[in-house]
Amino acid sequence: MERCLSGYSNSRRMEAPRRQAFTDMIRFPAVRTRLLLLFGVLVILLGGSAGFAVWRFFAFPPDPAGAAALVVLVVDAIGLPTVLYRMGLLLAADYTLTSTGSLTLRIGLRREIIPVAEIEEIRSGSKIPSEVRKAAPGWMEGWQGIVSAEDGKAVDWIATDRGARLLLLVSKRRRIAISPADPAEFANCLTDISSQGSLEKTEPMSVRPAQILREILHTPPASAFLLGALAAVTGLGAFLTGIQPSLPADQPFRFDPAGSPASLGDPQRLLLLPAAGGAVWLVNAAIGWWAWRKEQRPAAYALWITALIVAIGLWAASVILLHSR
Repeated sequence: MERCLSGYSNSRRMEAPRRQAFTDMIRFPAVRTRLLLLFGVLVILLGGSAGFAVWRFFAFPPDPAGAAALVVLVVDAIGLPTVLYRMGLLLAADYTLTSTGSLTLRIGLRREIIPVAEIEEIRSGSKIPSEVRKAAPGWMEGWQGIVSAEDGKAVDWIATDRGARLLLLVSKRRRIAISPADPAEFANCLTDISSQGSLEKTEPMSVRPAQILREILHTPPASAFLLGALAAVTGLGAFLTGIQPSLPADQPFRFDPAGSPASLGDPQRLLLLPAAGGAVWLVNAAIGWWAWRKEQRPAAYALWITALIVAIGLWAASVILLHSR
């Protein structure tokens, strides 16, 4: 392996105290500062808007502003956990070198162990094909996946940056893209270990947890049924909330055999319909996720289609009730 990393010829070597301290292992965090700051701002915005939406929806009688608050609350309920999960991925993304000759790559629950002796070259800068950078997995994929270069060789991407701090490790079996926060020091440290010549035998290992939710969202029929049902229930809730001021004080909910209104009540009771639809969607979404995880995809589709049918039925019931006044 080359002693100096191309593109970092003026980089410093590890200081003596750091070199002496490197007896067992050293961890290099992935590039994440800028992304963590961005996600921190998003958490503040989403959390603040969610709090305001809850206050606006429950502290005032239903009206069009309350309908908008309901939509914001549903969006925040999805966006906030997603951003927090991505922050967790970043915080758990690092690359660890051991003096015994192993390299551990970690992002979230995924872990790859690679023998240092198998790494033949470290590439950076212009030595990394531009199409590899362009094809890199993004935020939705959790910065991990398989990308291809023009030569047809696959690159295993475990990196959070596409720019100057991207490194390409070329081993006997595979090519891996990583992005340590200090790529020059990482390359120097890796070179030092590989030059020892008496490394312990390390067995390669790969732990890749299934990305169930990502797989569902990337399957058009599944995402259409799941998200369509959620949109229908949310839309119904916003619609019924927004029209509350125009409804009569006594809204009919039941009818006698002759078709005349027989049961009148507070029009806010109509909001029980989207609430029930939301509960059905939540239960079906959770059970469907479990069924998908168990490779029972027909059952998952049936659950999500049922949730969509229930939402459509609630829309029909609401229209019938509103036209009966």
